[in-house]
Amino acid sequence: MPQLSPLYKALIQPLLHLRTDLAQLNPETIARQAGFLRRSPRKIPILALVLGFCALASESFLSLERIASVIGLAAQCTYSKQSFHQRLPQQVQSFLAQLAVALFGRMSDPLRQQGYFRAFKRVLVHDSTIQSLPRALAPFFPGSGDQKSKNRAALKIQWVCDLMTGSLVQLNLCGFRRNDQAAAGDILSIVKKGDLLLRDLGYFSLEVLAKLMAQDCFFLTRLRNGVSLRDPKTGKQIDLLKHLRRKGRFDGFVWVGRERTPMRLVILPVPEEVANLRRARAKTNRDQRSAPSSKRLALMDWSMFVTNVSQEIWPAKVVAKVYRLRWRIEIFFKSWKSQLRLRELNCRSADLVRLSVMLKLLYCLLTFRCFENTKTRVPLHQEVSFLRFAKAFAYGGPLIAAIVLHISPARLLEHYLAKHVFYDRRQDRQNFPQLVAILTKGLA
Repeated sequence: MPQLSPLYKALIQPLLHLRTDLAQLNPETIARQAGFLRRSPRKIPILALVLGFCALASESFLSLERIASVIGLAAQCTYSKQSFHQRLPQQVQSFLAQLAVALFGRMSDPLRQQGYFRAFKRVLVHDSTIQSLPRALAPFFPGSGDQKSKNRAALKIQWVCDLMTGSLVQLNLCGFRRNDQAAAGDILSIVKKGDLLLRDLGYFSLEVLAKLMAQDCFFLTRLRNGVSLRDPKTGKQIDLLKHLRRKGRFDGFVWVGRERTPMRLVILPVPEEVANLRRARAKTNRDQRSAPSSKRLALMDWSMFVTNVSQEIWPAKVVAKVYRLRWRIEIFFKSWKSQLRLRELNCRSADLVRLSVMLKLLYCLLTFRCFENTKTRVPLHQEVSFLRFAKAFAYGGPLIAAIVLHISPARLLEHYLAKHVFYDRRQDRQNFPQLVAILTKGLA
């Protein structure tokens, strides 16, 4: 028998240890805290339920029959889709979100708190992604409020992860109409003293930034257009365009907003092609209310950031490079949608949508854990791409399910054949073999 490669061994190690990791977390306690479990399970232990979920996570368009079948396989018993459907509405989203944070809340340490990150306990990135849904789900996940799309449905996934460890910190599902601005304050419940927060412009809130500083946390964000900036020495409004045309850049503390909150303002020039692309996008914005002024278009020659990290910790040239790390979460979302099948959801009900999304989330986090483990086993001259790893990982869905359930691929195939290849027995209609038998016997 051929020897398994070190790379493959590193890949499957987190899958083999998943049962032990889950047992150590005591998922039954988490299920009770989330309101998913109100009494002791009579037939399906919570551990078996979660293992079944993880084994199912790589599949597309999950049906109740399929879900119940695999959960029964994990628990080594027969489990009906009716029994599972009765449990489905009971806080499954909250339970799986809390479980995901507990299970994937501690991973490896790719950034290793050193260099420009030595001053921070965690580097948190907060971002969101949107997934369109059938219009029938608009009452549960309302889409845009404009006249053209007011009846559309869309799901927004708010996500906070720690770049220091690659771990999940917070997850929320909501409709499209709860925008990033409304979600800006959610971070205040999970930040700790010494954390650094990276967010894009959609979350810009001076009130939230002031509260972060009050909690001894750090932040780095783009500056929103039109925010008042004053010189702390004179109290006068700063003419940014005039200053930048003369000096080319800016790095200093200013008073920001009506409350005159002291923050460090860092402004750096961007390549001409980047500035031109920004202007082109601004001019084609569908919202006519946000038509850019000539001054705003001129300021697009620069990137503008506000932070409370001092110049001693971050020179100006480092600020833009640190902010670019926020793009990591966009890569995560891209792999989640493209390679790991987030778009392939069961949309027959709002509860099934929530379950489908959470299972895809578990699969994506499990992929990331295997990715992090694999990175440590590759030669020094090679670097693993997460997008490419996720694509390759997705090819092995059935094999991954077998490893998670601690059964052979042959046993899993045998189970699928026994449970999913036969016609249902129905009184209201005849299947093809029954119809052929009737016609060949002349009994019609």
